[in-house]
Amino acid sequence: MSELRVTAHDPARGTPAEGLTIDRLRTLVQDSHINFLVGAGTPSVFFSRLGSIEDALTALAKSTVGDAVKAYVRASLQGYFFEHVLVPNIELVGRRALAKEVVTSYATFLRTLNRVLLKRRSSLLGKQANIFTTNVDMVFEVALELMEIDVNDGFSGKIRPRLDLGEFNTLRFRQGTRYEYRSEIPVVNLFKLHGSAAWRQGDGNDIFFDHGLAQIEGALGLYNKAKSELLEISNPDQVEVDALITAARDRKLSDSGREFVEAYNALSIINPEKTKFATTVMNQTYYELIRRFANELEKENSALFVHGFSFRDEHLRDLVLRAARTNPTLQVVVFCHSRAARDQLQLLFPTEQVKNGNILLVAPVAPKEGDLEKTLSLDVLEADFFAQVVEDKAPASNHVIELNFIQDADEQPHV
Repeated sequence: MSELRVTAHDPARGTPAEGLTIDRLRTLVQDSHINFLVGAGTPSVFFSRLGSIEDALTALAKSTVGDAVKAYVRASLQGYFFEHVLVPNIELVGRRALAKEVVTSYATFLRTLNRVLLKRRSSLLGKQANIFTTNVDMVFEVALELMEIDVNDGFSGKIRPRLDLGEFNTLRFRQGTRYEYRSEIPVVNLFKLHGSAAWRQGDGNDIFFDHGLAQIEGALGLYNKAKSELLEISNPDQVEVDALITAARDRKLSDSGREFVEAYNALSIINPEKTKFATTVMNQTYYELIRRFANELEKENSALFVHGFSFRDEHLRDLVLRAARTNPTLQVVVFCHSRAARDQLQLLFPTEQVKNGNILLVAPVAPKEGDLEKTLSLDVLEADFFAQVVEDKAPASNHVIELNFIQDADEQPHV
């Protein structure tokens, strides 16, 4: 993996980075099948960090403690995830002022991606980009709709949209009314690998789109009734399962607690724990989504751009590593949040396992003495990298994104 030091930014506004030149990035987006893998670190300005919640749920699953105590602790951990990751989507879909910052960042990035696709010169590659995300939030959907960018999320129908994976990779064209010329429209294919806050399972195996997040709203009412009896997770970065088990001794879930757990388990999401791959394989929908991710990486001349993803999901890390070893035309570019994150990722991708040298880690350069360390946020990714590959950029003043959001009197979440 390269340690090339380059400056790819406007010094007045951006962050310098190591590992990738704009010319190299321009070649990748022009000549490759474009894929993104987006993790929880990308929308972290709006959603709370999971910290060690995933590790705690995994450790709890392996614990030999009694079923009643285990259920109590598990409900408390799931309650934290529900409150801090799922409930904020109500503010998001309602376009409340609290969500404006994160949606604006996503919208700006997606606008630039749309322009990159529109200006691709290759006649062999469609004007499409695949976005694979392990996030269950609705930021992509809200931002894509606000920017009026064509998106294919796998759902078909208007009255009651149903998930149909055969909808993906459909090309779209517009035809002129007078001369009947046709032009391909850029399309973003959105794959929610771990489900979504807006997915709702029907009576059979069908999954429908829950426009108003009615299922989340219903579970929220039950959670508010049960919250006072659940264990408080004050510091998600340092969750001690043994301490939670001790605190849960001689406690049992009340009827309200069990009703919340039942409502939570009905959500069409993969729980944040190490055993989620087993759940993924057992569910045909999730298995098919991961298979499609693997298939995209196996295509000739594919590029995978990664942001906000720690690669602690072993099944996805193994897929990327295997694809990098078997497909020498694949280029994986990981935008690391910080230099420390880059150092941690290097341990996950040792040189001997990347024989083709096609996994590239991009990180901020070392700060000068006295300066604060910079990070590669989504805003930096857009401004300093992808916006730079669009050669005939219009003046920034003509591309100011103003999104209409509802200003709450107190700007407090529902919980």
